[in-house]
Amino acid sequence: MPPHEFIFELALPDQPDSGAIIADLAAAVLGYVGYAPQAIADVTAELHVAVADASVRGRNGCLVAFRAQDGELQIAVKSGGADAWQTARPLP
Repeated sequence: MPPHEFIFELALPDQPDSGAIIADLAAAVLGYVGYAPQAIADVTAELHVAVADASVRGRNGCLVAFRAQDGELQIAVKSGGADAWQTARPLP
């Protein structure tokens, strides 16, 4: 497997400190694949809003998934088994 092909998923319970977890998670994953600090900050902000929105709609938290393949990083948030938000960016 090429070094930047992976799937990483995290089941995130509905809890008040999820913003800190999301910030740390996004920084680690995006930094690992080589995004610039501003890109990391932008995606982290979008992801934070998506997780907060998904938590409002769902009662049991949400699932955050990162998938890197074919030169692209896909990020998705699922709540209640349904897609709540997704984005994709080319890998650096």
